[in-house]
Amino acid sequence: MANNPSHRDSLTPQAQAEQDLLKTVLDTDWAYPWLPSDPAAAAYLDALEEAGEELEFSASEATAGWQTLSTQLEAQWAKPSLQTALQQKFGTRLAPGLVAQIIRNSKQLVASGRPVAEQIVACVQDALSDWDPTDLQVMARPLAYAMRGQEEILDVTIQSVREADWETLSPMEQARISLAAARYALDYLNHQHHEPEQA
Repeated sequence: MANNPSHRDSLTPQAQAEQDLLKTVLDTDWAYPWLPSDPAAAAYLDALEEAGEELEFSASEATAGWQTLSTQLEAQWAKPSLQTALQQKFGTRLAPGLVAQIIRNSKQLVASGRPVAEQIVACVQDALSDWDPTDLQVMARPLAYAMRGQEEILDVTIQSVREADWETLSPMEQARISLAAARYALDYLNHQHHEPEQA
């Protein structure tokens, strides 16, 4: 009676779906892949094994792939260069020529043994030639000799200069941001120098 088309037509859609589901569950012709005695299951497992063999790598391919992945991960997690770090921290408030000068001078000065305030001023003195070196020393002192909260002093100094291109900054803003960038570069290089080498 269940196979009678007129009876099937009289069923509600839900009853038809339930009947189809019951028929599928009770159908003994269906091959379950997890029954190894079934020939269809054996064919299914053989197909899976062949697909797996196609995905296998040789030892040299696996080594090359791992080396590529390791290189990509190291590049992703590596500390950015000083130039990148300066650009990220200060944006367009530093002229490109000034960034290059700070990098060059800070690398020469970082291990010089000179007082920190002198190092900061020496990093930017060429770019701030209109300034008296003594005035620059006075401005650099809080950045150089903060007893606590060195990063806070640096951040406050940076925030005291508006977000604008170098050319549009006032001479005072240019001096402040330059000295802050010099201090940042020296700290960056000092930190990099004292980091333990990774095996």
